[in-house]
Amino acid sequence: MVAGDQANRLAEGLTIAVASGKGGTGKTMVATNLALLVARSGARVTLVDCDVEAPNDHLFFRVDARTEAVEVPIPEALASACPNGCRACRDTCRFGAIRILGGKPTIFPELCHSCGACVQACPTGVLRERQMRVGEIESGHESEGLRLVTGRLDIGEAKAPPVIRAARRAAEDEAAELTILDAPPGAACSAVATLQGANLLLLVTEPTAFGLHDLELMVELARAFGLPAAIVLNREGTGSVDIAGYCDSQSLPLLARIPFDRRVAERYAEGELLVDSHPNGELWFSGLWQAIRSTSARSVRETAA
Repeated sequence: MVAGDQANRLAEGLTIAVASGKGGTGKTMVATNLALLVARSGARVTLVDCDVEAPNDHLFFRVDARTEAVEVPIPEALASACPNGCRACRDTCRFGAIRILGGKPTIFPELCHSCGACVQACPTGVLRERQMRVGEIESGHESEGLRLVTGRLDIGEAKAPPVIRAARRAAEDEAAELTILDAPPGAACSAVATLQGANLLLLVTEPTAFGLHDLELMVELARAFGLPAAIVLNREGTGSVDIAGYCDSQSLPLLARIPFDRRVAERYAEGELLVDSHPNGELWFSGLWQAIRSTSARSVRETAA
């Protein structure tokens, strides 16, 4: 187990985004087990489930959570028709969320990005903004002190980033020495909303051709945003792709190797964390945490230099 004072000192202000190029690599398994292990050391840890379309971190913890709605501003027309028909609102919208039908601005909320440009561009005051619910945030503490923040996108809504950003703001309500962001899979805008501002991008992959392909995409994304990245190889032994060789060729640290073990899948399916239910679980994740601390300290020294 990591010593409490050492964990507190090295975790201070650290934000780790745990991500993957595709679903099913073990990203949530890594995020949840790592968060609990570090919290047990005495550090203040917040785990944020940013996979708002299918959040499941809460399944592994008992949390007395409070809930608040996430709302975004969208325009609406006050009048039955536009006085001068200038179409300034339609022409200003870069996302095609406004059409002029029957002389009146018609809003398509699913296309609106809540930028407010159309309301500012309207010279007649026909448009105003109203709040529309798109999801909710749950937050609370489990029995061992870990704080869990869960973002949940409402059914039928298509805009995940506002809910992700709200979840990250909610996480900042309480100071944490370590914040772990469980990102949605892939490299789309929801993943970008999660990893922006992180200190380290922890990429979970598997030794298959699909795993390597999607890992390469995520590494490109990390470099586009100037984020240091590190790799966790999960289910080692299930494929023949040389992930370690790829990491060497790209100067990426391979921080942990978790072997394929049917007991891992069984414990996970039963909603149990490996640090409690697998004989090697605590060893795997304490080793990963030590490697993260070493990598983070090295990045700080290199940035200072």
